[in-house]
Amino acid sequence: MGINIAGLMVLGVMIIVLSLMSRVSVASNTALGLTSTEAVGRAGERARTNLQMISAWGGGGTLTVQIKNTGLTSVFDYPHMDFIVDYTDSSNNRVIARLTYTTGALADNQWKKTSLTPDTFQPNAWDPEEIITLDAKLNPTQKADSSARVVVATPSGVAATASFTAKGFFWFTNAFDISLSTTSLWQDIDLSSYVPVGTTGVIVEAVNTSSINNLSGVVRGKEDTRDYMSNPVFEAMTNKVHRWQIVKVDGNRLIQGWIEHGDIDFKLRGYTIGSDPSYFANPPDITPATKAQWETVDVSAHVDADADGVILFVDSTDGGLRKYAIREVGSTFLAAGLDDHEIGRYSSTMYLVGINAANKFEAWLEEVLTVKIYLVGQTKDSVVYNLEDVAVADPVTGSWQELDANTYNVPIEANGLFLRAGALTAVNKKLGFRHGDSTDDWNGDIERITYLLAGTGIRADDVWDEYMESTSSEVFIAAYTVAVTE
Repeated sequence: MGINIAGLMVLGVMIIVLSLMSRVSVASNTALGLTSTEAVGRAGERARTNLQMISAWGGGGTLTVQIKNTGLTSVFDYPHMDFIVDYTDSSNNRVIARLTYTTGALADNQWKKTSLTPDTFQPNAWDPEEIITLDAKLNPTQKADSSARVVVATPSGVAATASFTAKGFFWFTNAFDISLSTTSLWQDIDLSSYVPVGTTGVIVEAVNTSSINNLSGVVRGKEDTRDYMSNPVFEAMTNKVHRWQIVKVDGNRLIQGWIEHGDIDFKLRGYTIGSDPSYFANPPDITPATKAQWETVDVSAHVDADADGVILFVDSTDGGLRKYAIREVGSTFLAAGLDDHEIGRYSSTMYLVGINAANKFEAWLEEVLTVKIYLVGQTKDSVVYNLEDVAVADPVTGSWQELDANTYNVPIEANGLFLRAGALTAVNKKLGFRHGDSTDDWNGDIERITYLLAGTGIRADDVWDEYMESTSSEVFIAAYTVAVTE
């Protein structure tokens, strides 16, 4: 009897053990199967995901990356993406960092999704054929002209990589107000709160906010000793008029300004960094000797052999409207005449123009004693010039309207435009330009029967905003800025 009971107990224990082993085996096989399924899923997702780096450009403490989803799957999980940078800081230290994702304002060493283009299928999802724009803030800042690398990877491990260089033009979405309050003398303007170490130049929009008075205002490089205000009537803007300048920034990130009245505002639209473009401390006078005809202007004595364009300051000390024009060698611009193509009384404008292999461009000046051309700087790869300026179709008038630079053969890699703008009427007309994401809302006039060159940043999808009061005005794309890479 005892033997039978003992046998039954042994048999029961064996049954329990075998049952447990069976359950463990089933659980193990199930877990292994799930793991295998997940692995196959991840491998499949990687196989269906592909990225194409479109562009990457840095500006000291900033970095913008554009990537196209060329695969078959969408990306949703942005917080689990990787954003890794490898660069040299301004103290010559190597920095390798994985940045943190954010959806708010960028803090140091953070990145965020800025936009998706066209984002029409699944809003906020990075779908196939869409381009994502990512912005990042770097601290410490990148050394000017140094090459760097960025790697962006999806949660499935598919990555895109690119090099970027702290060089070229960088545009603010919303301009900074750098206006002065003291009148009738040259004053320093400290830009260190707005632009990074290594900044070489800035794009400034001057605005006469008065609705009744003609007022004078101008900026210059800190090291520029030419007194553009030797007569207080010079550098005048009629009421509500605005214009643009590009000037050199010194090592302390200073420029200088002069205003006749507090109604003159200075708006900081953008900056340049690194060796392209480069500037002259004292812009040389390169005014042609002969007036009232097309003259070839040779700048080979001033610029490098590989320069492809120049930044000019066209300055009139004449009390009347004076005809002028600037073009690339080989262009047919205004070949039939210069009707109504004028610079304002005691006025000025920046101008950018491409130069040929012999470092030459062409200019036509009605007067050469009172209308001067000064050579502010040179460009190499940071600006692409149109041999024939491209006419922009008039938008709906009377309000800010979005315009697409892609329509005018401006590539997605572009980040800014230089626009030749004119008011072909007997009275001033509002004509303003801003970044496609900007909320800035001044839209100053262009003086009657005059032309100038304006500059603006554009959105990641190449969109800018334009305010046109009257279709009697006209706008042309003279050039665009691109990220400079090595």
